Amino acid sequence: MLRLIMLATAGLLLGGCLQEEPAFPNVDLHGRLVVDQEVTGARQAQGIQGEYYKRVLSVNGQDMAFNDFVRHYCPDSNTRNETCIKAFRIKKIDDVSGATRFLPNGL
Repeated sequence: MLRLIMLATAGLLLGGCLQEEPAFPNVDLHGRLVVDQEVTGARQAQGIQGEYYKRVLSVNGQDMAFNDFVRHYCPDSNTRNETCIKAFRIKKIDDVSGATRFLPNGL
């Protein structure tokens, strides 16, 4: 009887430790590109001409910056979630020189 109680207690404790991944909305990670006025202004002050873009996603009918999406829905970089894996790959590309329309196949 004591074993049964201990087993049930252990099961409840382990069940409480499981972390659920945030529910992923159906989102197009390509989003749309908008001019990042802040970064563009800073670069122009340094003498670099051109516009710097950032990626904006539509998540549940609300606009969300791509970096905010990654922070909110993909907090763990070791995730196996396919959406997060693609998001991290896109983020690496965007972090180099700003958001671009031209992404590798599969993203």
